[in-house]
Amino acid sequence: MAKDKPRLGFHSIIKNNYFHGFMKHPLLYIAGLLSLFACAFTHAQPAPRPNIIYILADDVGYGDLSCYGQKKFQTPHLDRMAAEGIRFTAHYAGGCVCAPSRFTVMMGKHIARAHTEGQGQELHVGDRTIANLLQDNGYATAMIGKWGLGRRTGLPNLKGFDFWYGFLDQRRAHFHYPEWLWKNGSKELLPDNPQNHTRHTQDLFTREALGFIRENRAKPFFLYLPYTLVHAELIVPGKYEEPFLGKLDDKPQETKPYGILHSGYNKPRNRHAAFAGAMSFLDRDIGKIFSLLKELAIDEKTLVIFTSDNGPHGEGGADPRYFNSSGGLKRGKGWLYEGGIRVPMIARWPKRIEANRTIDHPSWFPDVFPTLAELSGIELIQDDLDGISFAPTLLGKGGQQSSSYLFWSHNRQRALRQGKWKLVRFYEAFNDITRFKDELYDLDEDIAEQNDLAKAQPEQLKALVRRLTSLERWK
Repeated sequence: MAKDKPRLGFHSIIKNNYFHGFMKHPLLYIAGLLSLFACAFTHAQPAPRPNIIYILADDVGYGDLSCYGQKKFQTPHLDRMAAEGIRFTAHYAGGCVCAPSRFTVMMGKHIARAHTEGQGQELHVGDRTIANLLQDNGYATAMIGKWGLGRRTGLPNLKGFDFWYGFLDQRRAHFHYPEWLWKNGSKELLPDNPQNHTRHTQDLFTREALGFIRENRAKPFFLYLPYTLVHAELIVPGKYEEPFLGKLDDKPQETKPYGILHSGYNKPRNRHAAFAGAMSFLDRDIGKIFSLLKELAIDEKTLVIFTSDNGPHGEGGADPRYFNSSGGLKRGKGWLYEGGIRVPMIARWPKRIEANRTIDHPSWFPDVFPTLAELSGIELIQDDLDGISFAPTLLGKGGQQSSSYLFWSHNRQRALRQGKWKLVRFYEAFNDITRFKDELYDLDEDIAEQNDLAKAQPEQLKALVRRLTSLERWK
């Protein structure tokens, strides 16, 4: 390889008398000096690092946003986000339920690498999250909402967050009018909140999120905002339900006195109006975040990503069939068919992400870790991540790589996507890997997974089975 010629600095220019000829033309000489100063300054400045806001909704299905086809209600702020950014149509959660998905997005790894498979996630001492990485590189960091990754060695302040507020586990996070919330390891008491419904967690989370953005507007920040809407329970302030009363085929159901952790989910009287109201409540606060970014003049410095932790649920009075919450995909939360794991994702970053784009590039939660690292100018030295950065897709550059496979595991189910092909396996028992049923789908032709090709494509099935076997936890 040919060597580059050495650069000429100011001392070399003076030594070699390069400016002698310029002295006859002083204006040209001054312009030359200014140009050299500008080049030196430009070369010394690193690319500006974006603020990052990652919003993770709870149980919002692929079809629950009007920009993804919802017809029963509108989500105008999220629709505008999509119009001003990029909408992914083949983005996958890391699991079909809450905590496993959160593990995959924080760790950049698929669920087979977790210390346990299911909801009881506890990050260990040596586990480093994307928040740890960003914190170590000068980002102010906050987790506001539902954590779900540990109460001991996995506490948010041990996993890269300067500030944290909300719920540590899933059980209490099912209730939107709690008597207390965690704030940096101490309980923020909310007296009489369960009885009087004075402070909804959505309002509290958004209050803290807006405060964190204001406080850290002058430096790079990472805000992880895992909201608890629209998971059970479907209890929201009346002003969000009222626009839908009498319009959504509701059959009023009996309610009971509000309780926490005693008698299951608290159900709304008008479940369809409550769900549409919950989505409107969530959408309203997306709008509040964008309004604040513009007010603080940091809108163009901030990447905002919105997605959901898994497919739609049917708990607490929810009715995903009525709303077509899976968007025509098969099943929903708790299943490894597309309806349980394919989720909406929108990314917006003015002047960096081209507006009004729709992308069908397959991506998933483990990709978020390397993506945020690349966009922040951080060189990754660890080689145990399962994700691949989708920054080239976000920024409209070429050279986007794809994961060789996507893998999910939940109870007796397994799923693997490789290219357009998807394998879904059901074991007959938890402790027996010899008895199972395999299904094979061509997602390019059959996104609804109606035509099982396991018998028609035996060689393709074998190829995916080999990959799945290499990932199987029981082996």
